Amino acid sequence: MLYFYTSREKDFYSKSAEPAIAQILTEISSWEKQALLLHLAPEARQTISDEQLDQLMDLYRSFGRFQSIEELNFSRTVSAFSLVGEKRINYSGAANFDAGLISLNITLIERGGFFLVYNFTLAKVSNE
Repeated sequence: MLYFYTSREKDFYSKSAEPAIAQILTEISSWEKQALLLHLAPEARQTISDEQLDQLMDLYRSFGRFQSIEELNFSRTVSAFSLVGEKRINYSGAANFDAGLISLNITLIERGGFFLVYNFTLAKVSNE
């Protein structure tokens, strides 16, 4: 039953969350703090200090601008844990940035018809 539910969730969110991820990455890949803050959920903003945010922007700035999604996989596990309470939608995969292929993990919260970033990480994919 859980697999069926999460399969339906995956199909549903492929039409809304996946395009939202591309839009969010396009906007935040200016790597300006204000652009990121516009997309962060309030609880995410509360967990990161200005200094940590500056360090994160410095790190991610080296990736350059977002170009396209290479691969995006819906996480059934994270989504299943959000059956009770607020819905969190998690995707992992890879995206093309100016610096090349970047590993992506992003968790979104849907609020008022919009998706906000609850958590995300980017990491350079090694060429080994």
